[in-house]
Amino acid sequence: MRILNIESATNFSGGVNQTIINCLGLRDRGHEVYLACVYNSPIHKRLKNEGIGFVFIDEDRVLYSAGVIRGFLKNNRIDIVHTHHSKGHEIGLWALMFRKKEKLVVQRSVLFPTRNLFKYLNPRIDLFIANSNAVKDVLVKHFVNPSKVRVVYSAANADRIRRIDREEIRERFEFKGFVFGVVGNYSHFKGHDLLLEAFFSLGDNSSMLVLIGKDTEKLKTKAEALDISDRVKILGFRPDAVEIMNGFDALVVPSFKESFPNVVIEAFLLGIPVVGSAVGGVVELLSQNRGVLAQPNPSSLRDALKRVMNIDRKPMIDRAYRFALDNLLKEKKIERLETVYKELLE
Repeated sequence: MRILNIESATNFSGGVNQTIINCLGLRDRGHEVYLACVYNSPIHKRLKNEGIGFVFIDEDRVLYSAGVIRGFLKNNRIDIVHTHHSKGHEIGLWALMFRKKEKLVVQRSVLFPTRNLFKYLNPRIDLFIANSNAVKDVLVKHFVNPSKVRVVYSAANADRIRRIDREEIRERFEFKGFVFGVVGNYSHFKGHDLLLEAFFSLGDNSSMLVLIGKDTEKLKTKAEALDISDRVKILGFRPDAVEIMNGFDALVVPSFKESFPNVVIEAFLLGIPVVGSAVGGVVELLSQNRGVLAQPNPSSLRDALKRVMNIDRKPMIDRAYRFALDNLLKEKKIERLETVYKELLE
């Protein structure tokens, strides 16, 4: 198959990482893969020496970018156009307007309601791919025909997830006691403030909370106000976040909304138990005792933190690890993606 991915993002994110996994995985299985992206963006830098063909677009100039892609399609036979992120979706729709040769696949990986119903109900779209059943439910709720939606779970690249000595990490970063960790850029819906309140009410002076992610430094003032700053370690953005996770005793995902957080997959493969808010795709990941679920409020989250500290965590870790091996590796995702593409082309 010949596949063109449209990735408009100019920063690195979990969604961009999934596009990278798609491109490399499909290339490795013998498909001809192209990527429309912004020149010198993180995804371009990551893939420019990987045998991927490029088409360069401008995320701020939708019609211009659509014209560039239309020109590319006139000169190259493409079977599947797979768009990622909202702006990429818009560019793809304009590029394929009045064209019938290519199949248009739209990736949807967020739980936020669709703001532009016309864009999502456009008959030019052949198929949606949702990264969790929770995301599929949102699409169907907003009038997308269920027969036009397939679920393909996000996946992890096991090659970059390695277990290293826990004590070495703890010594290097001065982790002490039972360490709860959060990996995610700061924003209101990620629930960092909620977690600080829960950690404060936990009342365990021997435990520590580690925050990794862009803008988590903004939480310093709140930690000081709660008088827990001596037990809250803020590391900010770290490219080696997965390595540092080896020093956690538990990962916490306190979000108000999550479609299918990549960091939970990484924790499963590292053998780290997970506490998560019972929202979106977190429920799919942590159900059947693969983790500890909590409601997104301070008291419920506090109780979940207490529980994960006091239970025998090994059975939970083993169940989560097996689930990840069976469902969440990049090889499994690419097999599923291939099947979806082939069904669409039949």
